[in-house]
Amino acid sequence: WVNFFIQFQRREPDSVGRTYAAQADLVGTKDGGGCGLLFSATFAKPGKPSENIPQVKKFLALAKTFDDMKAAGKKGDTARAKVAWTKSSVALSDWLVEVEMPGSLTDA
Repeated sequence: WVNFFIQFQRREPDSVGRTYAAQADLVGTKDGGGCGLLFSATFAKPGKPSENIPQVKKFLALAKTFDDMKAAGKKGDTARAKVAWTKSSVALSDWLVEVEMPGSLTDA
């Protein structure tokens, strides 16, 4: 999970070939971007704004949960990090279901 919060492009690919950090790819940076918002917006009807569709709302809720986890990690507060992790996990599952993907990675 440490690699998730790296917000800069890697100089060299990691062991599985990734050249960008996961959070920057999913959520974007302070300058904007992020494939999660772009993917969520594709569910909007052509010509209609995407800000009010459920997929975008769920994604924006998910993106906000990472700040608490990052802050807890910087302070070394494991209890707070665990709570933030749980909130992020639930928000990720909710978003995945909303964008018609499996909300759980379990085989059950």
